Amino acid sequence: MKPNELYFCAILHFRYLNPKLMGPAHDFVEQNAPKEMPKGFISSRSFHIAPDRGMAIMWFKTQQDLDNAFPIFKDFQKKIAEMFDAKISAEKAITSPSLDMDA
Repeated sequence: MKPNELYFCAILHFRYLNPKLMGPAHDFVEQNAPKEMPKGFISSRSFHIAPDRGMAIMWFKTQQDLDNAFPIFKDFQKKIAEMFDAKISAEKAITSPSLDMDA
């Protein structure tokens, strides 16, 4: 990604009701994430926030690319929630290039 560029993002949140299931869920995603990403996909980053919480951010080139891909990620997220006893939420976002900072 380039600094000071506009990107469209999917932000996926996970909270595992049993924190011990976060590790197996992570392993499941590594092994079962789509091999071919949707059109306009740029990058993703996953975060371990706490023993029971995680988050993923996916960046896209255009709003249309995000809108088209969002149901795919939501369905995958729902599958994880069902399999690993998690509560989930998903949001769409747009970056704020004027607030980008680099070292």
